[in-house]
Amino acid sequence: MSELHFIGIDQSHKAQMELVDPSFVMEGLLNARLKTWSVLHQIRGLITEGMTEHEARQLALQIFADHGVTKHWHKPHIRFGAGTALTYHEPMQVDYRIKQGDPFYIDVGPVWLDPKIGLAYEGDAGDTFVLGKNPEAERCAVVARQLFYEAQQEWHTKKWNGKEIYQYLKIRASELGYILIERVDGHRLADFPHHKYSRERLAHIEFDPSMYLWVLEIEIVDPSKMFGAFFEDLLQHP
Repeated sequence: MSELHFIGIDQSHKAQMELVDPSFVMEGLLNARLKTWSVLHQIRGLITEGMTEHEARQLALQIFADHGVTKHWHKPHIRFGAGTALTYHEPMQVDYRIKQGDPFYIDVGPVWLDPKIGLAYEGDAGDTFVLGKNPEAERCAVVARQLFYEAQQEWHTKKWNGKEIYQYLKIRASELGYILIERVDGHRLADFPHHKYSRERLAHIEFDPSMYLWVLEIEIVDPSKMFGAFFEDLLQHP
């Protein structure tokens, strides 16, 4: 393994978990974020009625390939209808075809290579949409985004650790009428693969995570458990 270096001068457990490659530059990670979100919205615009989740995944992989992405630190997770109440841990719905009024979420994890320095940066983005109209599902998607931005603001102002962020999310989701799926709980993001630095989940850490180096993930479900919503992005200054 190549030599690693610290972000900042703190030699604590936090610093050990926030290591990056010596050639890492933050602009590379932020550029990967922007490109990832751009492609996610391209995929969103190509989800059409009658498509299966498997077909949507293949579409997403092709679109990323068209942008020069040949590696993913996780395959695209795309869920339709009742599948939005499921997590990425669970198998795809094999035969279900999306129809008008269905919610769907897209969760992508491409790896973007910087050819100048030979370092690959990870992207990670996720959001929930509705094909056509469905006010209940649309509200659920709005609330997932709301929870993300609320938690990000609270983390920034109160210097919360990861456990405190997710304790807050569980309470707020309930106040807003939803159930937080606690096994979906964020992680490191860095040069590929981030697992060589840390496999710890954001909801488990007991220090204030550094900006840009962690992903905040939120998945909620309606009490009926017939649909849900997912949202994720880098933890950063609001």
